[in-house]
Amino acid sequence: TTPFLLHTTTFLQRATKHTTSAGVRGELWRKNSKSPSSSSLLLRRSIAHTFGGISHRRSSMASSSTSEGLTDIGGSTGSKGTDDNTTTSSSLQSWKTLIDISIAKSRKIRGSNYVQLATVQKETMEPRCRTVVFRGFISKDYVTSATTSTPSTPNDNMTICKMITDKRSAKVQEDSSKMAEMVWWFPKSNEQYRIRGRLMYIGAEGKDVGMSMSDDDDDTEQSRNRSSRLAQLRKEQWGNLSDPAREQFYWSDPGIPYDAAKEVIIPAGGRDAETGKVLQPPPDTFLLMLLIPSRVDYLRLGDNYHQVDELKGEQGDDDVWVSSRRNP
Repeated sequence: TTPFLLHTTTFLQRATKHTTSAGVRGELWRKNSKSPSSSSLLLRRSIAHTFGGISHRRSSMASSSTSEGLTDIGGSTGSKGTDDNTTTSSSLQSWKTLIDISIAKSRKIRGSNYVQLATVQKETMEPRCRTVVFRGFISKDYVTSATTSTPSTPNDNMTICKMITDKRSAKVQEDSSKMAEMVWWFPKSNEQYRIRGRLMYIGAEGKDVGMSMSDDDDDTEQSRNRSSRLAQLRKEQWGNLSDPAREQFYWSDPGIPYDAAKEVIIPAGGRDAETGKVLQPPPDTFLLMLLIPSRVDYLRLGDNYHQVDELKGEQGDDDVWVSSRRNP
């Protein structure tokens, strides 16, 4: 307020000096005091404008302060952070929508599809973790649908994580519960996903080699159709591998001491030496590894946003996921 008053006082002093310095204008002022001159009107309007501006600015500042304060604490005014302040499941984005955005942002980063997969060693109950290559999402209908056709479902049903492994690897032998957790870190957006669920190891004829014999006795039409779809998916994934990746499945048992005298003949690139075509069918050692998620823990470090999605069942052909916001 003080700077405004000083400015106004200076303005009044200069305006008064200018008015009284002109004799004619001073005489007109004295003779026509009831009819102010244009200079007088200008002076009065300037004063009103100055003090009116002060009042307007005070009012605007108070209004702005109130509005910003409500926005900052999550009030109904303003548009900033409305989603982040809502914890109801219906208003939160699903984990699948969030991870699709994260993947799109990191698609051009080399190694962005490397994930960590943790299991538990069944004898010692010790954790085991390794890096594997994530090879895309597939529809849950590959596992649940009774039809023989290739599943074609909405994006939200593309939730099963696809990877590969060797039938002889420790993870297949040690994973007694078939439960695992996959961790996926996106360095570009500072986001982490922890995807927990059940593992399936798809071998020859589309059978889950991780199932016990009693569990695999189901010879229903639905079971046969599922095996047919998964066998085709395994075959396609084998053909999509790089040549060095296919060669690994022709080596001796992984993890044992190397012995040059026992080296086996490995077909270059897993291809036919004469035709150059990929060898089919895939060797029995090649497994399609599927993670069927039941819980996803999402953390975004940029603004400390934390969300958990849990699978609660099915509604028709769609999974029912319940999302809730959590403290970071």
